[in-house]
Parts: sequence; structure tokens; C-alpha cells
Amino acid sequence: MDGRELRNCFSKFPTGVTIVSWFDGSVQKGITVNSFSSVSLDPPPALVSIQIKSLH
Repeated sequence: MDGRELRNCFSKFPTGVTIVSWFDGSVQKGITVNSFSSVSLDPPPALVSIQIKSLH
């Protein structure tokens, strides 16, 4: 994904609300977050801020 495609992708989240999912071993987990943003285009990390007790 180039910088333009990534910028277009992040522009689809004006409020920052999204679903984040991951694998914990072989179990897929997910959470709705309201703080999701681009950190930089190169490298392309995303920032997700959640309260740790939300994962338990």
C-alpha cells in the first residue's frame, strides 16, 4: 500500500470509530474503539487507544 492509498483509507474514519480485531493464539478477538488514527505514512502504523480493563 503506498502513501496515497493509506491516506485514502484513513480518511474513511472521520470520527475515529472502528472495529479492531486480532488473534490471541488461535482465537479471534475484537473491540469497538473510538480513538483510531494514523501515526505516520512511512512507516504506516495506526494508533488505537483503549482502556486496558476493556479487554477483560
